[in-house]
Amino acid sequence: MTDYQANQLFKQGVSQYHQGDIPAALELWREALTIYQKLGDRQREGATWGNLGIAYAALSNSQEAITCYQTHLRIAEDIGDISGQLNALTNLGMAYHATNELPKAIACYQKQLEIANQMGDRTQKINALQRLRLTWEHIPDPQQVNNCRLQQWEIAHQWLGVVGMAEFTQILEQVGLSLTEDLYGQDLTGVDLSNANLRGANLAKTNLTNANLTLADLSNANLQGANLSNAILCNANLRDANLQEANLSQADLRTKLPRAKLSNANLTQADLTSAYLPRANLSNANLQSANFTYADLSGVNLTGANLQKTDFSRAELADIMVENVEFTEAIGISRRLQPELQRKGAIFGDS
Repeated sequence: MTDYQANQLFKQGVSQYHQGDIPAALELWREALTIYQKLGDRQREGATWGNLGIAYAALSNSQEAITCYQTHLRIAEDIGDISGQLNALTNLGMAYHATNELPKAIACYQKQLEIANQMGDRTQKINALQRLRLTWEHIPDPQQVNNCRLQQWEIAHQWLGVVGMAEFTQILEQVGLSLTEDLYGQDLTGVDLSNANLRGANLAKTNLTNANLTLADLSNANLQGANLSNAILCNANLRDANLQEANLSQADLRTKLPRAKLSNANLTQADLTSAYLPRANLSNANLQSANFTYADLSGVNLTGANLQKTDFSRAELADIMVENVEFTEAIGISRRLQPELQRKGAIFGDS
């Protein structure tokens, strides 16, 4: 028997496996294994053990799969086959996960991550962190999950530093980070998330300074405490979004914000021209020099808001809540409208 014959048997086994004939693949790989062992070709012997494990896993024979992967790992370690070690650790971890032996799965993925870090292998690091995170989520251990998340972000930021923020969504996907679950608290200055689906996303305390969120769907998103200064949110969907305590100074908010929570937010010099904000909560918000020209502010709560030089020219102010709100330095409130607002408790300098 020759190395060539063993390789042919190995390839035939791969073909049978992909055709769905697992028993035939097993038989061919066993024959190849015998030849590799006789020839002393330990690297190919190890790889064949790995394939046998994959076949047994496909037949739901987890214990046989684990035995094969353990043998592959042992051989790879003996001969210093780094690639073989990484593959064996991945497969062994998955097999342990399938049998609910989660601590053993974690040990495999941690070893995989350790080797990947030593080798500077980004793909293997991503693979190990994704599987580690998934396993910690199953245990569950939130602290360890977040530790994996932070390491994923470290990879993402290093990568983005090379290719730029224009590739943001693609890189996040490759690293295994979620747009809706993993952006909170991150520095995403200048990121391009135009047209992004961020419905219900957790963006609390995220730095989105100068971000482009044009046409993004941020409905029901949590942006509490986020920094959106100078961000572009033109035609974004902010319906029911939580923007409490957010910094929206000089932001472009010419968009829909019905029922948006903007209490204690900073909207200094924000552009809300023709914005749609019915029943939004702007209580205690800083609206200094904000532009609400032609905006729909029906039913908006302005209690405690700072309206210094705020422009309400031609804005819709029906059913607005203005008890004890100071309008003295606000702009664009017609004399015809003043008495109606005063009856609701608004304060004007000449009242």
